[in-house]
Amino acid sequence: MRVARSLFPTLLVIASAPMFAAGAATPVVGAPTASATATASAKIYQPISIAKASDLNFGAMIATPTAGTVKLDPAGVRTASGGAVLASAAGVSAASFDVAGEPNTSFSVGLPGSIQITSGANSMTVDAFTTYGAAFLLDGAGAYGLSVGANLSVAANQPAGLYSGSFSVTVAYN
Repeated sequence: MRVARSLFPTLLVIASAPMFAAGAATPVVGAPTASATATASAKIYQPISIAKASDLNFGAMIATPTAGTVKLDPAGVRTASGGAVLASAAGVSAASFDVAGEPNTSFSVGLPGSIQITSGANSMTVDAFTTYGAAFLLDGAGAYGLSVGANLSVAANQPAGLYSGSFSVTVAYN
């Protein structure tokens, strides 16, 4: 004799499976809940800026048959070595810049490696750019006075002329 299988128990199991799954995600009525609140925040710094206050001016010098170097430190003090002979100090100055930004914030300074200054077809190299210190901090008002010096290489018998060129100094927040 053949026993007829009833489909009812199988359908009951299949049909009730979604109820059990849904019931697992349903909170128990009357169960306590908890929550916490956090604050989202952000600080926007004002952009850092730099403006030239004065140019780098090595002053006047005399070239001789021997090459030489004129050094101008960030304080504006110049010295000569080799065949470079210092002449008039009129207008001698280190370059100076006004840095402005977020008060009491540190920043870094980027100086050029070297540049050429020219007079017609003639040129001289300015290098060893330097400033005071390695750590820079804007004051409580967000200001900093930056001075930059450098070295000027004067060739043997450098032709007379008024030499000039430009260079960039960059600043960035640390």
